[in-house]
Amino acid sequence: MANIQKLIERMRYWCLDVSLGYDQTNRWDIRPGGEADCSSLVIHCLQEAGFDTGAASYTGDMSAALTARGWVRLPNNGSPQAGDILLNDADHVAVYLGGGQLAQASYDENHRASGGASGDQTGHETNVSPYYNFPWNCYLRYTGSQDNNDTNTDTEGEITMAIAYGSDQFKGLKFWDGVHKPVGIGHPDELNAVSKAFKAATGKDLPLITFDGAWIVRFESLAGRSEDNQNTTIINAVKTALGK
Repeated sequence: MANIQKLIERMRYWCLDVSLGYDQTNRWDIRPGGEADCSSLVIHCLQEAGFDTGAASYTGDMSAALTARGWVRLPNNGSPQAGDILLNDADHVAVYLGGGQLAQASYDENHRASGGASGDQTGHETNVSPYYNFPWNCYLRYTGSQDNNDTNTDTEGEITMAIAYGSDQFKGLKFWDGVHKPVGIGHPDELNAVSKAFKAATGKDLPLITFDGAWIVRFESLAGRSEDNQNTTIINAVKTALGK
C-alpha cells in the first residue's frame, strides 16, 4: 500500500546512496550506475513506495494522473509538507523531504539534458538540496489511504529537529538537519542561506541554540551516528537542550 515515508526514503536513496546519473534519452535506466530524468525518477520512486501512477510519464501529465489517484493539487505557498511533489508542469519536478530539503534529478555532468556518461559523474546529477522555488506551479499532496506501519510521518517533529548550534567548546556554528552528521558553517552567508531555506519551507525561524560544557559532547556523540543507528534518544537530547 502507498506510503509517503517510503517515497521520501526512496528519493533519498537514489539521490544520495547510489550513483544515478541524468539523461532524458535514457531516462528509465534507473539502477545503480544508470540514468534518469526528473520525472522518471519521481514516478519510479512513487511506484517503489506503492503508489498507483496511472499513465504518468513526464511532468506534463503527472498532475492529471496523480490527482485522479488520491493526490490534490495545492498552490505554491512556500510551505510544502514532507512527501509533497513539487511540480512545474512544463519543466521540472522534485519531492520535498522535510527539514528544508528536496530531492531531484537535475542535469548531466555537462549541464545538459542528455549525452553524458551513465552514473552520477559529478555527485550532483541526482541530488538532495535545500528547498528552493523553481518556480513550482503547485504542490501535489497525497490525501489517500496509506500503510503507516513502522513509519514516523510526524512532519512537525522532523522539521523542528533542524538546528544551528554553537558551544563554548569550539568557535563558530554548526548545522544539523536531524538526519545526517552535523556540518560546520564556514561563513555567515551559509547560515543566512540555510535560515532562509528553512523559513521558506516551514514558515518558522531556524532554531539557534548554545550548548554548555558536557552537553555538546553528548549531543555530538549522538548526532554523529549514522542514520541507521539514530533513535529517540537523540531527539530527546535536543528537546532537552531546547527546553521542550
